[in-house]
Amino acid sequence: MQAFSAVIHPVDRSHTIDYIPPSRRPRRGTRAGSAPGELGVGGSAGKREIMEESKLEGIVTCGHGNRFTVFAGNVPYSCTLRKRIKFSTDMTTPVAVGDDVLIAVMGDRSGVIEEVRPRRTVLSRPMIGREDSEQVLAANIDFLVAVVSVAEPTLKPGLIDRFLVMAAVGGLTPVIVVNKADLASHRLVVDIVRIYRGLGYRLLLTSAVDGQGLEEFRDYLKDHRSILSGHSGVGKSSLLNRLWPGLNLRTSTISQATGKGRHTTSYVELFHLPDGGFVIDTPGIKVLGLWQLDRNNLADHYPEMQELTAQCRFTNCSHLHEPDCAVKSAVAAGSVTSLRYQNYCQIYDSL
Repeated sequence: MQAFSAVIHPVDRSHTIDYIPPSRRPRRGTRAGSAPGELGVGGSAGKREIMEESKLEGIVTCGHGNRFTVFAGNVPYSCTLRKRIKFSTDMTTPVAVGDDVLIAVMGDRSGVIEEVRPRRTVLSRPMIGREDSEQVLAANIDFLVAVVSVAEPTLKPGLIDRFLVMAAVGGLTPVIVVNKADLASHRLVVDIVRIYRGLGYRLLLTSAVDGQGLEEFRDYLKDHRSILSGHSGVGKSSLLNRLWPGLNLRTSTISQATGKGRHTTSYVELFHLPDGGFVIDTPGIKVLGLWQLDRNNLADHYPEMQELTAQCRFTNCSHLHEPDCAVKSAVAAGSVTSLRYQNYCQIYDSL
């Protein structure tokens, strides 16, 4: 299983190319729609009319190599990418799942991507083999849904905080889903619910087995673009299949040898939901790193620590070992939970 490192951050990028398929171009000196050989004076207007009629706005739902599936007008189109878009930018991922694009229809459910609209947010990771380069996995996401499980695999609070930091960096709305609530609960789950709801985060207890929390989960996803992320085996695909059986997402059981989930989702794909909206079921995450996050700014993404940092003795306090640290004092007093502080220390050390 490949390591999956990601963070979301806002960007504003667009690549606009006007293009008319050769087969649709009007002959010089003729009007659009006139018979071959018929003279006319409306060539430019005719060209604009053809461009408007042959172009559609859509969303990239999947990409394989140089071919992309674009959902436009409730119809999927198989599209290629204009080379000028690819070579007119220094971006390593000129087109990503979730991109809003403009396509020129070439034939029966086929087309060419002419323009990539500015991206509101992106989910990125270091490119495999080129750690200093960014690979965009998904764009224009509203909700980042961090899915963990009560057990099988073991609940890891540190992963929750990494997802929350990702959402904070990108300005997304985070949703914490603690799945498999039908299994025997334990003290850690009670603490997780108390801590994160107390901080104002949206947290749902769900079960794909008995249906607990599913209707509330459906309401969150409706009419939004959401991405589900978490370790393999936590039940992301099972939850979506329970809500929308027609998606037919692959699921798997937990490995008896390792106690971890088996990897089933192998690539990023955006699914159109019958209730409205889109959802991405990401590949299972084995290791989650954070893309281009300065460790000195990490505390800014912990709401309970953010205001305390100005009270520390040192302006560049790491909140790990310095004296007169307001954050460490708050941990000792109980106003910052030891669980969240431990997660902070682990993330800080990993950056």
